[in-house]
Amino acid sequence: METLSVNEYANIKGCTPRNIRKLITKGKIKAIPTINQKNKKVFQIPFDFLNDEEQAKYYESKGIIKSEIKVSSTEALEDMTPEEREECIFWEKVVKEWQLYRSKEGVKSKEDVDNLFITKMKLEYPSIDISYDILRRKYIALKNEDLKGLIDKRGKAKKGYSKINNEVIRVYLSFYLDQANHSQKKCYEYTKDFLRGEGKDELVDSIPSYTTFTRYIKNKIPDGLIILGRYGEKAFDDKCAPYIVRSYDDMESNDYWIGDNHTIDVLIGDTGNQFKLYLTAFMDARSGVITCVYLTDNPSSQASIYSLRRGIIKYGIPKNVYLDNGREFLTFDFGGRGHRAKKNDDRYAPPPILERLGINMVNAIVRNAKAKTIERRFLDFKNNISKLFTTYIGGNVIERPEILKVELKNGNIPDRETFIKQIEDLIEYYLNYEPYNGSVAKDRGKRKIDVYKENLHTKIMATDEDLSLMMLRSTRTQKVTRNGVHLNIKGAKINYRNNDLVMQCLNKEVYLRYDPDDLSKVRIYDLDDRFIIEAERITPLPYGASQEDVKKAMAETRSVKKATKQVLKHSVIEGIDRNTALELILKKVEENKKTDVADAGLKDIVVKSADETPLLYQMPVIDLEKMNKNSLIRKGGYENVNNS
Repeated sequence: METLSVNEYANIKGCTPRNIRKLITKGKIKAIPTINQKNKKVFQIPFDFLNDEEQAKYYESKGIIKSEIKVSSTEALEDMTPEEREECIFWEKVVKEWQLYRSKEGVKSKEDVDNLFITKMKLEYPSIDISYDILRRKYIALKNEDLKGLIDKRGKAKKGYSKINNEVIRVYLSFYLDQANHSQKKCYEYTKDFLRGEGKDELVDSIPSYTTFTRYIKNKIPDGLIILGRYGEKAFDDKCAPYIVRSYDDMESNDYWIGDNHTIDVLIGDTGNQFKLYLTAFMDARSGVITCVYLTDNPSSQASIYSLRRGIIKYGIPKNVYLDNGREFLTFDFGGRGHRAKKNDDRYAPPPILERLGINMVNAIVRNAKAKTIERRFLDFKNNISKLFTTYIGGNVIERPEILKVELKNGNIPDRETFIKQIEDLIEYYLNYEPYNGSVAKDRGKRKIDVYKENLHTKIMATDEDLSLMMLRSTRTQKVTRNGVHLNIKGAKINYRNNDLVMQCLNKEVYLRYDPDDLSKVRIYDLDDRFIIEAERITPLPYGASQEDVKKAMAETRSVKKATKQVLKHSVIEGIDRNTALELILKKVEENKKTDVADAGLKDIVVKSADETPLLYQMPVIDLEKMNKNSLIRKGGYENVNNS
């Protein structure tokens, strides 16, 4: 162990040796008592007892290099591995200790001191190769702040070097970084075949082994480049691209609900028929509480409406809902068509349910895997709830429990009604009561339901009647016909009629609102979204109906005409009939006759005669006798005519 005398330590501290001895006696300074050559007791202070500043002063007093690793060539340190940095620190310590040995008082032969120090280091670090030449090189490197000179470069000269030709590696990467996902072995073979086809046999002969390419891919090609090339942009966005960090500190409960569907990996039913159900749920973004729960055979817009209605009844109406772009959400009468709307679709669209509730719909970016945090809650649901059931089937074959076959064979299968009730209770009173682990640090550790209640400052509610009206489904527009209006439900046409509707709105455009759970009637609205009237369902009369049924149907048909007649009767004056109009006109004629008098401003009358001669008198007089004679002459019989 390197030590300092009391005098040396006093010079460093800037005080007298006597003061140092007093501090040693009081135990405030650590010292080792020894006997000097004059057989007197003296104290030696260990060098390790000195702090950094005192050690620097000692180095300066002895003319030893003062540079330290932490203040030397920061860029060089950043290029080093942690092991290389440790190696630099080690050699700095060794070199400084060596210089201390050489600077001791009374040293006559530095060669002897060097040999003694080297022997000491070999005993302490048997695995380290050390000699005077090595110490000298390390000393010069440290003095010149050449940190790389402190590192053992043996075996590292070729690190990062690849003997693969640049053109060869580009051909190899052209096959490897392709979404066909060729194996590395196949890419190696394709590379050689391609170069042979190009007539570059000299490159083929210089291609290294297959393992050289695998090392090159592992050490040289970034994961992001591999994912983008082999799996596409979406995989890159999901796994490599930076994501937006959302702040939840200023958010209140019911500000945003996030909706989605989840396949429940549990078989239910009976021995002969097993199936899985789907969970349509909404989650409060602030607290992580699942507010809406509905289990269905297939996700659909109606399942989304049922789920949302349940949540609203208990938790109130949210301000915004964050949904994906599935058809179960982007339907024209629930949330609107969104990006699914056709550019040239000019059909009338009735106000969707979310708009009637005053809820703003926000849609996730298409094919964005990071958009909806509710998927993390579905993972919690799978791990904490689905796995509780004996018929848990897993999300894939690998997750499927081996004992599942035994449970199915023994008939340990939950029935539908019991399973739905258990799932609803487990979500409401177990999953929602788990500790909050969201991004708001101050709320971590609290129960999710407590976080929800603490941050619920405004609760928007609606009466059952108003909520029922606002959440009715809507149809496209249709014209009122003689038979009223109709609904098309799963290919079946259901007719509705109201006599007043047919009488007043025949051939007019309307749309319907209806409750899928009660199709006995519909509500009818005009294109200004004004309620017109309710219409009752009518049942078509089957062939072979009884006379009484036909009579009843005919009476219903005549009722429209009877009602119209009644309205007509109250719409006209009883004394006005078909002759009334003729009598009014004849009366007007007589009044006009009485006012017909001679022109008061007449001064002269001019008579204009018709100046025309009949066409008959303008023709010349025809001599019929002469015409006859000429005819006879032409025939050669004129002489005979004269003789006669």
